[in-house]
Amino acid sequence: MTTDKQNAAPARINPIRAGLLCRCPNCGKGPLYAGFLKVVDRCAVCGFDFTRLNTGDGAAVFVMQIAGAPVVFGALYVQLVYDPPIWAMLVVALPLVLGLSLGLMRPGKGVMIALQMRNRTESHSSPAGGGEPRSGGGGPPPTPASPVRPLHHPSDGPPPPAGEE
Repeated sequence: MTTDKQNAAPARINPIRAGLLCRCPNCGKGPLYAGFLKVVDRCAVCGFDFTRLNTGDGAAVFVMQIAGAPVVFGALYVQLVYDPPIWAMLVVALPLVLGLSLGLMRPGKGVMIALQMRNRTESHSSPAGGGEPRSGGGGPPPTPASPVRPLHHPSDGPPPPAGEE
């Protein structure tokens, strides 16, 4: 006899939410980082291998845009409206952008890893992708294209009649 818990489907993990919470996007339970930004090699709970994923500088680029825009536009607004001394602007703006950048970096990188995992899974499970590489190798050979006629330029004289070259 089986219970309802045994028959129940496993809970669907939202990889984006797990990435924002710095958890394994595969199971949603294991920690994603071994240090501040050092991604673990394998999930301690489900054993997912993170060594094949690489987000590069993608998260840093997004974090710079997200953290920089409100600080720069806010500083510009304050400068135009109140005209404070530049040292006061630096005392407020620099710690604000530093705090936002450091605070958003871990969740941002977690989301980039989750998106990379999700996109790889979708491309390998889709019938069109079929797990094959997108370029080169396999599949029928390409059909030859029809011959391309050179473009006509007005300085070449009148265009040739259709069907003649």
